[in-house]
Amino acid sequence: MSMRAILMICLGLCVTALAQAAPPRYLDRQIEREGVSMAVRIDAIDEQAPATPQAGQLVRLSLDGKRLADDQALSNWRVGAWLDRETDALSGAVPVCGQRIGRYLSGNLVDRPLLDLTGYFVLTMDAEPSVSILDPSVSFSGRSSLYGAMKLDGKGFDWARTSDDMRLFIALPAEKKLAIADLQTLTIRDHLSLPGQPTRLVLQPDERLLWVGLTGTKPEDNAVEIIDTVHDKAVARIPLPAGYHEIVFSGDGRHAFISNRQSRSLTIVDAATFKVVREVDLGFEPISLMFADTSALLWVVDAKAGKIHRFDVRGKPIDHWMLEPGLGPVKLTPDAKYALVVNPSQHLIHVVDVATAKEKHRITLSGQPYDILFSAQYGYIRTLHNEQIGLLSLSSLDGEQPILKLVPAGAGGLAAMQDLPRASSMALTLDRAGAFFTTPSERTLYHYMEGMNSPSSGLKTYGHTPLAAMVVQRGLREISPGRYSAVIRLPASKRMMVALASETPVLRECLGLTVDMPINPQPEAAMSVQWLNDSVQTIRGNAAADFRVRVKDQHEGVETPVRHVQLRIVPAHGGVATVWTMQADPDKRDEWFTSGQLPHKGGYYVHIEADQPLASSFVTVMVEQ
Repeated sequence: MSMRAILMICLGLCVTALAQAAPPRYLDRQIEREGVSMAVRIDAIDEQAPATPQAGQLVRLSLDGKRLADDQALSNWRVGAWLDRETDALSGAVPVCGQRIGRYLSGNLVDRPLLDLTGYFVLTMDAEPSVSILDPSVSFSGRSSLYGAMKLDGKGFDWARTSDDMRLFIALPAEKKLAIADLQTLTIRDHLSLPGQPTRLVLQPDERLLWVGLTGTKPEDNAVEIIDTVHDKAVARIPLPAGYHEIVFSGDGRHAFISNRQSRSLTIVDAATFKVVREVDLGFEPISLMFADTSALLWVVDAKAGKIHRFDVRGKPIDHWMLEPGLGPVKLTPDAKYALVVNPSQHLIHVVDVATAKEKHRITLSGQPYDILFSAQYGYIRTLHNEQIGLLSLSSLDGEQPILKLVPAGAGGLAAMQDLPRASSMALTLDRAGAFFTTPSERTLYHYMEGMNSPSSGLKTYGHTPLAAMVVQRGLREISPGRYSAVIRLPASKRMMVALASETPVLRECLGLTVDMPINPQPEAAMSVQWLNDSVQTIRGNAAADFRVRVKDQHEGVETPVRHVQLRIVPAHGGVATVWTMQADPDKRDEWFTSGQLPHKGGYYVHIEADQPLASSFVTVMVEQ
């Protein structure tokens, strides 16, 4: 056999192997409507996925659109997508495509599809080691908004996400780890170990690299770790002087400016080579940094003296001016005309004209303002000791008298919670015309729409204590010109319908998809739980609360040892959950017990956890005191 023939056979075998290794494709349709060509595909993510889709399986929905007239990709195309059962649950009929989509667009809660790919999720960084995922579309009629939760190895302090909503990074200082979450599948991909405590996360302007500010008790703990956001691994480490580090970039992304609070210094780094350009001795503790592109100058806040210092990109001092002692973070307005500096100790907001570097307004806001968030119309200002949110009209800053409106968010301030994270307690809505505010004491996120006098609704986090908030778009996202993609979980089995709609061009299309039941469903948990106390205990005075449970294997004749049982006790009025370890009763087989005093009056929810999967892992009782 000739060498050419051997090579052709090898090539054919390689192609066959690659074809066999490709994930199965469950839907592949080419549609031409209204001068538009659209390719719709549903593919498995896993190469070992079954030949037909199954309920609960993760799949990728892809859509490619282009104009037929000139074969140009349809970029920035607003396409709605839904997945629902083919037959109507009430009538048993199969609605025509236009009628089906009309129901989805009506917003009627009765006609909601099984999967809506047009909305968004609200993520909360919790006091517990978790990130909660809330679905605002099911916050009515008593339905739980809690879509799911991502368990972390520790409590989060800061977080950053890529603008395409693909990756989320969470700093876990106590564990010296960086959690990496996939926002398409809403799962934790990895926990990266770090040489120090991560306290600040900042994405480089092109978002390819994540800069992680590290601190610690040892000099070698202080550094910035640079993480490749595509391959989820560290690519460089730059040692730094001691201190908490803030990080900002120049407008062109060429320079990184890193403050070293305790060392009273500033480090300037070449962002391309990771080389330190200069160390600047400031002579004061820098509390905040801001880079103004219009002047190409770095602003550094001296909190104690109440001064703003400006430097050029090489670290050369330009000028400084005095405001009031006790300054906090500084942020640039969206139009880059003004810089807002909060002053918690003086209950002030300083408005500085960026062009002239002069203070234009001084606004009083009681309750110690400490955080700022901008929409197109307003600056949202959060205080520590007041439930009122300050809404500062940005257009009024050009006039003589700025307009400040107060909006309540709950019944208590954030200062009641200890160890608040660096991440913001506020997040803009998807349309950027409103915001969500966390209220940890009530375990609630309040939703405010601009133009209203108060929040319109609240999202309960059900057992989790939200400290920070973030909005993440779900559904189809443009990953390249004219190409849209989303990872979804198939919500049910039997005959399903994928519905697609757009207004420009006008498009209504429905495609059938048959989904099977899982071949290998999750095995039933072997351990059963029996609560041996009353489901409601009434504790008076300083009496202890007693808890006793029986944990045993559900299958007769099977011995599955349980070595650890604990109770997670969550205050119904809000606050941080506590964990009580239970003891095995030496005289009563399979029984565990514990007792203790509950610190406050009110209700408590008690959840049972063990080192074995429990059939009733969410057994809950209410304890009143």
